[in-house]
Amino acid sequence: MKTKAVLLCISGITLVAVSVALSLGHLRSTPPLQPSEARVFQVHGQVLAVDAAEKTLRIAHEEIPHYMPAMAMPLSVKDWAVVKGVAVGDTVQFELRVTQDDSWIARLEKVPAEAPMIQPPGTSPPSLETLEAERVRAGERMPDFTLLNQEGKTIHLQDFRGKAVLLTFIYTRCPLPNFCPLMSKNFAELQQRLSKEFPGKYHLLSVSMDPEFDRPEVLLEYAARYDAKATDWSFATGDASAIQFVAGLLGLYFQKENGLISHDLRTALIGPDGRLVHLWKSNVWTPYEVQRTVRETLTGSEDFVAR
Repeated sequence: MKTKAVLLCISGITLVAVSVALSLGHLRSTPPLQPSEARVFQVHGQVLAVDAAEKTLRIAHEEIPHYMPAMAMPLSVKDWAVVKGVAVGDTVQFELRVTQDDSWIARLEKVPAEAPMIQPPGTSPPSLETLEAERVRAGERMPDFTLLNQEGKTIHLQDFRGKAVLLTFIYTRCPLPNFCPLMSKNFAELQQRLSKEFPGKYHLLSVSMDPEFDRPEVLLEYAARYDAKATDWSFATGDASAIQFVAGLLGLYFQKENGLISHDLRTALIGPDGRLVHLWKSNVWTPYEVQRTVRETLTGSEDFVAR
């Protein structure tokens, strides 16, 4: 009887210990963020540009702890009413919401002015107006350029003559889900769509803005995340001057800040004759919209072909 009682006691203690361990494990584990769930950050910064057409504010903001260092970025605004009365140069406090697939300014208010955020002499990048004025226009021929793809092979824009080329800019460490990750997700969907409708007649080209980190082996691993087929989709890098040249052709602003890159967005469609067909300047385009423009470029028809 004593032996049986001891065994029952040990069993009870064991069950309690297991239960406690499971409870602690549950408390320590953090479930993955769901697409509908948002992390909320309170951020302080200064407005550098207001773009009502694209519904973005470019803000030089302070460090966002546990998320992003201090930098200047164009941030999306879903409800433009929150921007009412805000102008370039205003100091603001805003709420940044971030989900798995999106990020946006949810609330914003002006706060008492502080010392302006002035960059040291000689470090200022070209203004957005200068970049826009000097870029290639629709109908003009895109100059050739040379880069390295994810397999370490030299590629030229000229290599894709005779195909519709879609070119966008990314970098693999980009923290905002509706910037570089969204461009790559959209290109992954375009790869599926265009491979069915126009096999062998298109090429996707994602150019990294971070050549120091995004070497070919890094881009190769990144490409695998999106099931990129090297025959149809190149992830490209090169030296700083080569990347700056390609960015300048399409008026892309980018600048390294605190280990990350402040940048806007550019996605271009280049026709089989090497001329610029269309330039998307934001992240609001859809794969369906771009597929339709590619179709019109290759066939002259907007009719949708379901496949």
